[in-house]
Parts: sequence; C-alpha cells; structure tokens
Amino acid sequence: MRIELNEVIWLEAETLSFEQLLERSGLPGELLQELVHAGGIAPLDPAAAEPQYGARALTAARRARRLREDFELDVSGLLLVLGLLDRVAELESRLNEVQVKLPRRLI
Repeated sequence: MRIELNEVIWLEAETLSFEQLLERSGLPGELLQELVHAGGIAPLDPAAAEPQYGARALTAARRARRLREDFELDVSGLLLVLGLLDRVAELESRLNEVQVKLPRRLI
C-alpha cells in the first residue's frame, strides 16, 4: 500500500515528456502518438513547444495499454473506450456532489 501512496504523490508532483510517458505507459510509440494526436491523451499545455503530460495522461495511457492487450482494440476503439470511461468518471463525480447536497432521508 505504501507504494501506491508514493505513486500518487509522485503523479501529482511531476510532469512527463512524451518520451517519459512512452516509457512509463508501455504503449508502442506510434500508437501513443496517434492517441495524443486524436485527443485521447492530452498534454497539460497543447500550445507548448515541448508538450508535458501529467497524471491524467499517464493514467489514460496505461489504461489504453491494458485495453489494447486485453481486448485487442485499435486506435478508434481505444479512443471510444477512453472517452466513455472519462464520461463515466465525470458523471460519478456529479452524482457524488448531488448526493452530498441531498438530505440524508432522500438517499
């Protein structure tokens, strides 16, 4: 468990270059480049000369690697699934916000 805690702290504190993201994600370079180009994995500042990536990008890249390995998805499939997973996370977050605001007896 301590390893996970350290990793979370590291992810929040660090940024990664494309090469570091490539190394830590385990994705082939061409596939990672396609995912970045299509917007499935976004740099922190898209206008920067040297794009830097954060925790969300690394999480998405690792998720894409697992999906590719487990389900043999192509780029289009990966983009679709990554988008849907982001949407689910967003909706869960909104639901949690609403539940916090509701009186206890309505939950």
